[in-house]
Amino acid sequence: MQGDTIFSLTGADRPNGSGGANGQKPASRDASDRGARRHLEGDAEGAKTEYESALELDPGNATAHNNLGFLLAQEGRFDEAIAHYQRALEIDPRKSMAMANMGIVQVSQGNDESGLEWLRRAVDANTDNILAWDNLSRLLLKTGLLTEAEAAARTALEAAPHEGRIYLTLGLAVAAQQRLTEAVEIFKHAVQLEPNSAYSWEQLGVVLWLRQDLGSAADALRRALTLDPRDVSARYHLALVLLTRGEQEAAIEELESVLAIEPSHALAQMDLAVLAVSQGDAAAALNRLEVILHRDPDNPRALFYRAVALDRSRRASEATPLLQALAAADHGKYSERARQYLRERSTIV
Repeated sequence: MQGDTIFSLTGADRPNGSGGANGQKPASRDASDRGARRHLEGDAEGAKTEYESALELDPGNATAHNNLGFLLAQEGRFDEAIAHYQRALEIDPRKSMAMANMGIVQVSQGNDESGLEWLRRAVDANTDNILAWDNLSRLLLKTGLLTEAEAAARTALEAAPHEGRIYLTLGLAVAAQQRLTEAVEIFKHAVQLEPNSAYSWEQLGVVLWLRQDLGSAADALRRALTLDPRDVSARYHLALVLLTRGEQEAAIEELESVLAIEPSHALAQMDLAVLAVSQGDAAAALNRLEVILHRDPDNPRALFYRAVALDRSRRASEATPLLQALAAADHGKYSERARQYLRERSTIV
């Protein structure tokens, strides 16, 4: 249920303001503030010009270094961003926002461990840095440190109780700890705060499904799809809810829609193959399984159902070696299912 969105760390909600004089030359501080305003207005080039002007006037302006680094990171110029963050921290070793932004850059480069270290330093330097707490909670969630993620999200919410995205992180951390009823209430609060967030409605729908509240789950997922009809994850989870409710035809329609949007969606393809087997359409199942096994030739679920489809197509000479190989392998429940299938087939006279 944890989609990529929750792991996409964010830069500062806004560039740092002047933060007080801090020894900065007034003209430099003014240029930095103008840059921040242009940055917020979406004028990246104008902001860059102002930040660079601020640094020409005062190379020791830590805020201008941080803001320019933030802008460069937004453009994917991470090495240059890091150099400015480092310079900001040389000037002001307790600059929490520069530490947080350094952590975000590290995560963007695939270094989660370093990112965690920097974000922890950021909240230690300034316990009121909501951005740092927010991103720290998401990264802790991503790395599976659930109780720490929950604690960080709750700390962020103490300072920002109306931020729906933080409730999302908290809800995911709580749900991952199997506290589903509590998670439902958290996600309900998230959608109250951000009623136009398809992702929030999707997460509410998923946790309702896990709690077996199928009617409410379907309603929440349909709300997500009203907001974003191309939300593949919400549509796939709606299909799972419909399958759980026994509404196979409606589920098939949703799974087909998933593949129309994302043809490489292996789970939707697999579910349609299994449904085809259950409905006696072995040929359709084999066609779908061929697509899956072309991409993932060792997929145990696909191998099992391919063997079953072959067997039901009166192609036992092809099915038997597949079942035997799967039964002899160490593929968990699908190896056991292959062994069970072979045992049951051997008792048929």
